[in-house]
Amino acid sequence: MRANPAVIICEPDEKPARILIVEDDGVTRRVVRRALQYAGYLVAEAADGVAGLDLVQTFQPDIVLLDICMPRMDGFEMCAAVRRLPRCDHIPVVMFTGLEDPHSISRAFEAGATTFVTKPIDTLNLTHRLRYIVRSKQLGDTLRERESQLARAQRIAKLGYWTWDATSRTATLSNGIREVFGLAHTCDALSFAAFLRLVHPDDRLAVKNTIKCGIEAGRPVSFEYRIIGDDGSRRVIFQDNEIVDDERGEARLIGICQDVTERRDAENRIQHLAYFDVLTGLPNRALFKDLLERTLAEAGRHGRLAALLLLDIDHFKRINDTLGYEGGDRMLLEIAERLAASLRAGDLVCRDDVDLSGCSLSEFVSPSLSRPGGDEFVILLNDIRRPEDAAKAAQRAAAALNAVFGIDGHEVSITASIGISVYPVDGKTPDHLLRSAEAAMYDAKEQGRNSYKFFTTTLNERARKRFTLENALRRAIDRDEFKLVYQPQIDLATRRVTGVEALLRLQTAELGFVSPADFIPVAEETGLILPIGDWVLNEAARQAVAWQAAGLPKLRMAINVSPAQFRQRGFASHIAAILDRAGVDKRQVELELTESVLIDNTSACAETLNELAELGVMIAIDDFGTGYSSLNYLRRFPLSALKIDRSFVSDICDDADDAAIVKAVIALAHNLRLRVVAEGVETMAQLAFLLSRGCEEAQGFLFSRPVDPNALAEWLPKVPIALPRWPQRAGIED
Repeated sequence: MRANPAVIICEPDEKPARILIVEDDGVTRRVVRRALQYAGYLVAEAADGVAGLDLVQTFQPDIVLLDICMPRMDGFEMCAAVRRLPRCDHIPVVMFTGLEDPHSISRAFEAGATTFVTKPIDTLNLTHRLRYIVRSKQLGDTLRERESQLARAQRIAKLGYWTWDATSRTATLSNGIREVFGLAHTCDALSFAAFLRLVHPDDRLAVKNTIKCGIEAGRPVSFEYRIIGDDGSRRVIFQDNEIVDDERGEARLIGICQDVTERRDAENRIQHLAYFDVLTGLPNRALFKDLLERTLAEAGRHGRLAALLLLDIDHFKRINDTLGYEGGDRMLLEIAERLAASLRAGDLVCRDDVDLSGCSLSEFVSPSLSRPGGDEFVILLNDIRRPEDAAKAAQRAAAALNAVFGIDGHEVSITASIGISVYPVDGKTPDHLLRSAEAAMYDAKEQGRNSYKFFTTTLNERARKRFTLENALRRAIDRDEFKLVYQPQIDLATRRVTGVEALLRLQTAELGFVSPADFIPVAEETGLILPIGDWVLNEAARQAVAWQAAGLPKLRMAINVSPAQFRQRGFASHIAAILDRAGVDKRQVELELTESVLIDNTSACAETLNELAELGVMIAIDDFGTGYSSLNYLRRFPLSALKIDRSFVSDICDDADDAAIVKAVIALAHNLRLRVVAEGVETMAQLAFLLSRGCEEAQGFLFSRPVDPNALAEWLPKVPIALPRWPQRAGIED
C-alpha cells in the first residue's frame, strides 16, 4: 500500500496515541479506523455507547471519537458518563454528527465534548485535526502534571502564593496558602484587615510597616511573623513580597507564604543543644564562656567587681558508679536545683525554657549558674561589692548540698570543693579568671575538700606548674620520658626474690625528675592515666619476657592499675591482648588494685575480676587498710594477696595502733588464705616484727631500692648474699 504524502504519520520516536471510535455505522467505523491506523495511531472501536464506555476504562484512550445517534446509549449520554469517570475529565471527546442545528451542538458541549466533526467524515481533515488535538492534550497533561507536582511540593513545603487585587483590595489565595493559614477551602480572597487579624498581636505593627515600606520603595521584602490558629497554636510564617508588571504593564503585588514553624522549632532545639546542658537545662560550657565574656566586659565598663565560683562535687565518680549512670544523672539534676535555689533573688538562673527564637545570645542577661560538664558547676556573680560577697555565695551553695539526698531509695551525702576568683584582681580575661578559679578549687581539694578557697598568687604559681606538668605528660610517651624501675619482693621464709613491682618514673627535659606523687594525680584527673597505664602494661610485659630470655628466673611481675583503667569496658580482654602480644605467661602477672575499686561497683567489679582470674592473672589489693575495707568484698573476690601500706609499716615499732593494724591485717589475710606483702620495710626492727607475725613477703629499701632492669639483672644472682642478715630473734637462720 503506497503512502499518501498528505497523511501525517506519527514520528518513530513518538508514542502512538490511542484512539477509541464509538460509531454504530460499520462502514464509517472501518473507514475511520483504517485512516487512523495508517496515520500511526492505535485504534479500538465499539458499536454503541455502553460498549464504548467499557472500553474507555480498559483501553484508556487519549481521544474518543463519538457518534451522537446510537442505540442503547447515545453520544450525549456517553460523553457525560465519560466525564464522570475517574481521571477522564480531560480526555478530548470529538463528536460525529450530521445534526448541525445549534441545539445539538450546544448539548454536545454541555455534555463535555471537546469539538465536533460533521458527517460525511473527511478522513484527511480528521487526521490533521486529531494530530493537533493530541498535541494539545499532551501539553495539557504536562501542564496538569506540573501543576500537580507544584501543588504537592507546596503542600510538602507548606508553601502558598497570593496576588493582590488593587480593585477589590483583596488578595487572591492559592490552595496552598489556605492550608498555610488554616483557612476554609471556600475562602478564595482575603482583605488586608482580615490578614492582619490572623497575625500575632505583637507582630502586627511590624508586618504592616514592612509591607508598606516595600510598596513605597518598590522593592522586594522578606520577613517572618507569627500567626495564631483557631486552636490557639502558634505558627511561624515566612513571607516574601514582590512588585511585578502584569500583561497590561500595570504594577501588581504578589507574594508567597511558607509555614516554617517546624524549621524554626528545630533550629531552636539545635540552639538549645548547642548552648544548654541537656540534663539540667543550665547553660553549658559554650554559652557560659560567651556569658562570662559579656559579664566581664560589662563589669569593666562600669568599674564593678565580678566573681566566679567553680564548684566540683567531691568523689562524685564513686557516687556515680555506685548509683549507676541514671542515678548519677538524677543526683546531678537535684544538685543543680539546690544550687539554683541557693542563689540570691537578684541573680538570674538561665534555663533552657527561655525562648531563643529571633534572639541573639548577646540579648541575654548573664546567668548565675552553669554546668560546663561532668560534676562541675559554675556560679557567676556579676555585681558584687566586695570579695566577701562571693564567700557568702559559696557558703550558701555548700549549705544547700549538706542535706542528705534521697536517690532511688539510697541516702547520699555529698560535699563540694569550691574555687573563687574575683575580677579584675585575679584575672581580666575569661580564660584567666577561669584558670584562677580552677587553681583555687584544686587547692580546696588538696586541703581536705568540703571547703572553698580564694585564688592567691601562690596558687597562680602552682597552677602554672600544674599546666606545665599536664603538657609534659601529654608529650612524655612520644618523647620516651617515662621509664620503669623495679623493686624486688622478698620471700621472708626463704630469703629469695619471688617477684618485682614495676614502678613508673618521669624525667623531662624542662621539669627534671617528677615524683609519682605529683604526676599520677594529674594523670588521673586529666584522663591521661589511660594511655600511660597502657604503656606501663606493655613495657612491664616486654621486660618480663626479656629477663627470661636472658636466663633469669621467672619472677612475678606486679603492675599497678588505676581505677580508671580497671573500669574500662572489656578491661580483661584488653589485658589478655597485651600479654599475648608480649608473649608473657599470664600466671606470672599480678595486677595491684586499690580498695576503692572493689566497692565502687561490685557487680561489674566481680565480673572483671573473675575474667582476669580465668586468664590466670593474679590480683593483689594495694595499700590495704587506707581505704574502705570490707570483709565481704575480700571474701567474694578472687584475690591473691594483700599489701600492707608503708604508712602502717613505718611506725609498727613505735605506734601501738599501727602495730595492731598490721597484726590484724596479717591475721585476716591468713584466714582468707591470702599472701601478705609488707611495703616500705626500711629497718631491721620492722623486719623482725613482720617475721614474728608470719608475714610472707616484704619489699623496701632494707632489701633494695627500685632499680632499672639492667641493675636488677646484675643484683638477682647475688641473692640471698646481697640481702641483710635476718634478725636472730625471729628464729630464722641466715
